[in-house]
Amino acid sequence: MRIVWLFFVATAATAELPSESVTIDPHTVLVMFGTRHGNRNPEVFLNENPRTWGFEGDTELTSIGKRQAFGLGKEMRKFVGDLVSENYNRSDSKYFSSSANRCQMTLQVALAGLYKPVGWAEWDTSGGLPWSPVPYTIDDPMLRMYAVKECRNNDKVWKPIDDDTLPALAEKKKNNTALLNYIGQETHWNMSSLARAADFADNLIEIVKFLRSETEFHLENIERVFQDLYNASYPKWVSHPTLEGYDEERLVKEALEFAEIHQIACADYEPCRDLMSGVWLKNILNTIADARNGTGPHIVGFASSSTLRIKQTHQDELLFSAFPKII
Repeated sequence: MRIVWLFFVATAATAELPSESVTIDPHTVLVMFGTRHGNRNPEVFLNENPRTWGFEGDTELTSIGKRQAFGLGKEMRKFVGDLVSENYNRSDSKYFSSSANRCQMTLQVALAGLYKPVGWAEWDTSGGLPWSPVPYTIDDPMLRMYAVKECRNNDKVWKPIDDDTLPALAEKKKNNTALLNYIGQETHWNMSSLARAADFADNLIEIVKFLRSETEFHLENIERVFQDLYNASYPKWVSHPTLEGYDEERLVKEALEFAEIHQIACADYEPCRDLMSGVWLKNILNTIADARNGTGPHIVGFASSSTLRIKQTHQDELLFSAFPKII
């Protein structure tokens, strides 16, 4: 009996991505996969006029994120093969998402890629919509504990992160005082929290124009999509900074280090890490136990946000792409 865990997580733009799908072991009885939401908009937008992107709304899944999720679903179908029925069947599958729109939409689109209706499941006789609805469970205690108001420990474990009083956060803020002040001066944002620096990094991630050739990128050519879809460029104060000692390359590089900084801090801070991941870990162990007993589904999928950062905390990243990691 073999159980496979697949994580689809954030990768660095320079990371080498697989060019071929891996083959499932014939003795596999259970596949579990966890994915972070696909590319999303920032929580706060830079004041650009006009802005050529972000029309979905703050923190919402972008068209690029939808492409990523659909590609994930198609790759999952290639991987699981006959282990999971071509059409959705509740007896062999379970899916979970946090309540965040971006996570639910990521899961929905991924499942559209996983389940293309065939035979008895085809319902659109015109053939214009080769899609089948797939149910899933919203479970914030498992996948988004910080959104569970009844959990009294949330404020306690997040306070030193939100206040930037953890040693690593305090040092980061101190070492980047000039850059943070410059960002605040140009955006008119209150930069007292590193959360705003993370918002700035998120804007750069969406604006950035990649120049890599289409043939170099396997998963949906995301870099090229950014360039062609948004037709966006950095504000002048980013491309030609007046901050002493900074050019565009240095400013962007250092600003991107703030991306997901509080989520990464939670992953490194044991009380926060344990609170965010404990229920999920229990679910995983119970699912594995069921598989060993010959019961339960053949595939279980999770769409999360911050919790998945616990599984991967690489900070040198430019965009979120999906790739399989088997453990």
